[in-house]
Amino acid sequence: MITPLEQFLRDYAEAVDGLWDEIEPQVYDVLWPDTEQPIRLTFDPEALPEHPSAQLLTFGLPLLAELLSAAQERGQVAHVYYDDMNLQPYRLEQQVRRDLRVPAGTELELAAPRPYYVAHCICWFEVSYLGDEKTQALISAAVDRRYGRLVRHLEPLLSNPGLGEDRRWAFPDAPAIPLERAYLIARERVVRSVVTEANSQQRERQGRASREIARMERYFADMAEDLAVRMAKATAKGEDTAPLIQRKAALGREAALRIDELRRKAGVRAQLRLRNLLHFSAPRLFLRARLTGPKVPTMPTLSVSWDPLTEKTDALDCPTCGRSTYVLVIVRRSELRCEACADRP
Repeated sequence: MITPLEQFLRDYAEAVDGLWDEIEPQVYDVLWPDTEQPIRLTFDPEALPEHPSAQLLTFGLPLLAELLSAAQERGQVAHVYYDDMNLQPYRLEQQVRRDLRVPAGTELELAAPRPYYVAHCICWFEVSYLGDEKTQALISAAVDRRYGRLVRHLEPLLSNPGLGEDRRWAFPDAPAIPLERAYLIARERVVRSVVTEANSQQRERQGRASREIARMERYFADMAEDLAVRMAKATAKGEDTAPLIQRKAALGREAALRIDELRRKAGVRAQLRLRNLLHFSAPRLFLRARLTGPKVPTMPTLSVSWDPLTEKTDALDCPTCGRSTYVLVIVRRSELRCEACADRP
């Protein structure tokens, strides 16, 4: 059975136009495109006596770290399509009318659905928390670029075998917000998580620092008390107390320096950088809609979409304030609004 590391080596060698040959189980000859002679690699430490020129490839060794880093640099941006979904849902119009609430006395008139590819972006950010120790984490955020909204249902699909590098259908692309704006939406979401985690780590570290500072203050207080006793005895005997006075001043400086160092180490700084970006496109059904009724004036046409990934109708953008909404209200008999801004001037 091929191990994940072996599969990684094979895939990476092919991705960089190199060649690999399995000499025996877990022992490979690999020819990189910028070298003239192949190198022998093994994933099995017990194979080294039989192949003394082979290099061991395992976690914790610099060679594997270099390959993983190079592979990650090559794969920072990718684009995949997901087409394995039902684009002819049962009674679609009824589902849309059930999901959306329209004013009393009106009906939602829907045109035939048309599929469009909707672009998403999934951003992976590397976060480094710096202080007396360094910790790192990867945090992701996915953005629907049709509506500029954060979504949570994409990452479970990334292991689906239905993903491909080419689109299956000749559907047009739906309008999308600029990638820069989608990046800012994702980054804002991640920053909120980072701030929360950094504050939590800082509180924990400050608690530890407070206990260390208390112990250190007691230690230096005991030393200062001992010096005070020695100074009193020296004064009573008429001896020179200058060295003891200097020692006391030095202790005060040392205590202040160490306590200040503990307080500085208790602080936490966070560094954030975009590590990987995945463009994810999938078909979605769009329907043109308008409100009709016996006493309803002419209303602007709306664009309604139904997402096969979630099997739900997408929330509408309020025509007035732009907020996401499933409820429409008529104001002044000619203006559509959401409930949140219906009472505003």
